[in-house]
Amino acid sequence: MTVTDPDKDAGPRAFPALKVLERQAMPLKYGREPYWRAPVCEASEQAFILVWNWTRPAEYEPGAQEMILDANGAFLGAIGGVTIAHGELLHSGGFRYNPAPRDVLPGYYRIIVPHWSFPGTIVHPLGDSATLECEVEVWIAAPTLVLLLELEDAGHLGALTITDSYTARTHTTFKSWSQRLKVVRTECLDRIETAASPEQAQRAAARYESFKTGYSMALSMMLTGTKCQTRRPDWAHTVYAQHAASQWRKAWRYTNAAPLVGMGHVDEITILATDLHTALALPRPPFRYDQSGRSVGAMKIKSTGPVGGPVQQADAVALVDIEDGDIL
Repeated sequence: MTVTDPDKDAGPRAFPALKVLERQAMPLKYGREPYWRAPVCEASEQAFILVWNWTRPAEYEPGAQEMILDANGAFLGAIGGVTIAHGELLHSGGFRYNPAPRDVLPGYYRIIVPHWSFPGTIVHPLGDSATLECEVEVWIAAPTLVLLLELEDAGHLGALTITDSYTARTHTTFKSWSQRLKVVRTECLDRIETAASPEQAQRAAARYESFKTGYSMALSMMLTGTKCQTRRPDWAHTVYAQHAASQWRKAWRYTNAAPLVGMGHVDEITILATDLHTALALPRPPFRYDQSGRSVGAMKIKSTGPVGGPVQQADAVALVDIEDGDIL
């Protein structure tokens, strides 16, 4: 499937990721198509979207260098890791006892915002949106609830109460869609690496950007169902929540090795440059590292610079050699 417009002057079009889902990689259940335009429940209309722009309250040595890491193909990794509703969401009410994380059904859960005791270590697992300062209860998607239940089970979170829910009786995955998207992504990256001229490299990079734009647009289009077959805001919210939960877990695990400097744009983790090798040398590193950008979900260096100061993009700065810890 072509990614670009044959008219070069028009520039690359966004890759038709949603059409791939609807026509070639449908999330089937026992061979049946999903409910493409399921009724939108109140929980979906009020769903809380996690955001954060957090900086650790701390002072650093003069000249300390920070490093911003972000995830390779973050949303693509989330698409491949979610469980979604196959049919419509049904009102399932509050919970007397919280489920185990593995038993959480896709859908939405209304919770009382739990207390977080480590605001100086890492942002609240629900983020730092102003909404949390004025709302006692919020609707969250299933992946966020799974994260909170894991923290509660580990004794890191205050009491978690589920007051209402809309959940799915049947569920499925985006496995087929994810696999197809990963094939296209690999092809795009291969073209960039094998480009024989600057012009070819530029066109290949434009194809890759159109691919990333395409699957991001697919999630946005699900929210409204405008000009597409799919109107499943719960699917988009589930992917967004899966992505945020995955990034938060990486940052939380990192705090066992070294302090964070900050977290931003949901997919960025800021650390001290001198700490990266230490964290990755642990028997169980907090995350996978792949500066090539190929490994979906692995972290790479995005930029570096003085703490709180101007940054340089990773392709123009020294990178860490994970084998011996030297700066190249």
